[in-house]
Amino acid sequence: MSTPEHTMPLPPDALPSDGRVSDAPPSPAVPSDRAEALRPQVAALVSRSTDGLIGVRELLDSTEPLAALGVSSLSLLRLVDAVEETYGVFVDLGDRTFHTEDLRGLTERLIRLGAEATP
Repeated sequence: MSTPEHTMPLPPDALPSDGRVSDAPPSPAVPSDRAEALRPQVAALVSRSTDGLIGVRELLDSTEPLAALGVSSLSLLRLVDAVEETYGVFVDLGDRTFHTEDLRGLTERLIRLGAEATP
């Protein structure tokens, strides 16, 4: 009896080192010049969404997830609103990774969604 293709186990080298399987497709690479141009603008939006409790410089220097820096769920809602209004992109709040990204990851996500740095 053969096993259907969709239930065949993955080869060991296809799994991440922690053994988890991601159902998200691999993300395309984001050009670093686009990310570097947009990152300070996104940092300013994050800072404003927290009423300045987290500064732009702190965000730019950090590799910690936004939540670890103190971005609350209310601040995330405000941030998504600002991002959607500023860049005209839709951010899915149901995507759990959105809540665990750092500034660099958020910026790259926004670029993949179509956000462009403004002059």
